[in-house]
Amino acid sequence: MPFYDADDAAIYYEISGEGRPLILLHGYALNGLMWSLQKPAFESRYQLITVDLRGFGQSSCGARWSGSVMAEDVKGLIKSLDLRDIAIVGFSMSGPVAFRIALAMPDRISRLIFVSSILPSAGKTAAPPNQRKSADEEIEILKSRGVSAWADKTGMRTGPLVKDMLEKQPGLRDLWESILMRHNPDYLAKMLQSRAATSSPVNWRERLKEVTQPTLIIAGKNDRKFLDASRNINRQIPNSQLTIIEGAGHMVNIEKPEEFNQAVMEWLW
Repeated sequence: MPFYDADDAAIYYEISGEGRPLILLHGYALNGLMWSLQKPAFESRYQLITVDLRGFGQSSCGARWSGSVMAEDVKGLIKSLDLRDIAIVGFSMSGPVAFRIALAMPDRISRLIFVSSILPSAGKTAAPPNQRKSADEEIEILKSRGVSAWADKTGMRTGPLVKDMLEKQPGLRDLWESILMRHNPDYLAKMLQSRAATSSPVNWRERLKEVTQPTLIIAGKNDRKFLDASRNINRQIPNSQLTIIEGAGHMVNIEKPEEFNQAVMEWLW
């Protein structure tokens, strides 16, 4: 199992396939297993790199946790593998992570893809008291009752982003459970602790217009909470294209894998 040494964290990644590099980054509370329905199609055409971002899946977490820190981790991995001419995919939380990497490495990142993405941070101070209280509650559950109880508490089985998907497609439950149970409770707890103490003073949102790479933005039509963010990203990035997939919500790549895979491969090389 390969790990990248990020000094204060060990970042797990997997490589498969041959061709130009395609890096897949996951969303919050997820990990590299979320791309399982993409791997057979993508690894037949690309050198596929999936990453467990710090604190998630099999990757540990140090005292730092933020979009910028996760971007530094992935940039370090890219350099260590000497990857070039890369397409990078950011899903939800990691959309802004991929965006930071594209800004910092225009000589290596040639294509950028946002999927169900949130907007980059407009700048914030450390977490407010109510967010810290919620993090403390989650940490206590992780330490005393484990990942499964934490998943129930946080809505990762019944919350609005997954409820419709699992009710309409019960065959996805096994995959979803495998994603959730890949997490390490100690790593998640450390991530939550570090996240609560993190500030992000930079207004990254203002820098969307600086993206020079051709950019594909994919969103599910039923993803009401995040669809506006995708449209905003499309308006801000000059050389960008928005693709909306019918019948899909937030987990568009899992809910509609064939349509998602086709959209990506037709747009890429």
